[in-house]
Amino acid sequence: MKKFTLRITALLMFLAMGTFVMAQSDTVITIIPQNATAWDEITIILDANLSCPDSALFEADSVMMHSGATIDGAAWSIVVEFDGEGANGQKPKLEPYYGKMPAAITITPENTTAWDEITLTLNTKLSCPDSALFGADSVMMHSGVTIDGAVWQNVIDFDALGANGQQPKLIDNGDSTWSITYIPAEFYGIEEGAEVSQICCVFNNGTWDAEGKDFDDEGNCTDFYVPLAFKNNRKWAITFTPADFFGIEVGAVANGMQCVFNNGTWDAVGKAHDPDNPGECIDFVIPFAVVGITEYTEVTFKLYPNPVDNILTIEKLDGANKIEVYNVVGKLVKTVDKISTPVVTINTADLTSGIYFIIVYNNGSAQSTKFIKN
Repeated sequence: MKKFTLRITALLMFLAMGTFVMAQSDTVITIIPQNATAWDEITIILDANLSCPDSALFEADSVMMHSGATIDGAAWSIVVEFDGEGANGQKPKLEPYYGKMPAAITITPENTTAWDEITLTLNTKLSCPDSALFGADSVMMHSGVTIDGAVWQNVIDFDALGANGQQPKLIDNGDSTWSITYIPAEFYGIEEGAEVSQICCVFNNGTWDAEGKDFDDEGNCTDFYVPLAFKNNRKWAITFTPADFFGIEVGAVANGMQCVFNNGTWDAVGKAHDPDNPGECIDFVIPFAVVGITEYTEVTFKLYPNPVDNILTIEKLDGANKIEVYNVVGKLVKTVDKISTPVVTINTADLTSGIYFIIVYNNGSAQSTKFIKN
């Protein structure tokens, strides 16, 4: 297996800073978890409304993934056709994605709409602050809904009644969990035809002396946003283990994968927007963390100026045999294949403004850092 020693695993991580950032409203594609290897289970979430061409898959009834693995740096090495199946027998079909369920909340049945009867259950041991409602004699729900993208609409106070006369009181299940069964549309008085995508809620003990909320990514307390299914959902997801799906051999250097999406035919295609050519579409590039990258070396080369206008100079390249420059969606934009001197200049005048990542290869190892183009 090839060995890469990176000071900054930028090539593997910078994509997660751009196209694949979690929780960004303008994110076309999201990867959960970020920085996974090909041997980890991942979920790819596509926002069909934001793919390229604009809204091409906006109202698709079905979304399929046409994809390939990058092995030893070679893109599309192992291809799984959109109408085929992976090496593990899994079909490359995405399912509607409505959002991530908070850890402290469960809904039964799953993937129901606001017009279905649901049972919402709160685990007081998992709410924020830690166990704030654990041992409470009563648990009440203070809640509203997200309608047409606007959060906390049609609010029902914890000490009030729903539009259907139901009290927002949860029943003790005797195991630190509490439940309420209701039909959201009737409880919140939602008009027929509204797009209801979430229940927004917090809980208390009948006063605000003790409160139960969700944990955010930093461990702070935040409101619960509980996803519901809705007709005009535009997000689709597939969960799989790339190594199993592509049939990647143990020991291979699996750098990442490329993919495009369609509606089950090539009548409608969803790709990434090319940041260098507005209006142009390119394949999605999804990086994998490479198994075995555990040794780190300092970046020994020097580059300047940074930020750069037209000419980037790279010094201390003794022994280097190749340089590559990537943009923030993983597209290779510059290559220097033959290096005969310890100093190299790269013309950056044709690059658009933004962050770029440079990798210097030296006898099977690699060093990486970033620069900014003005």
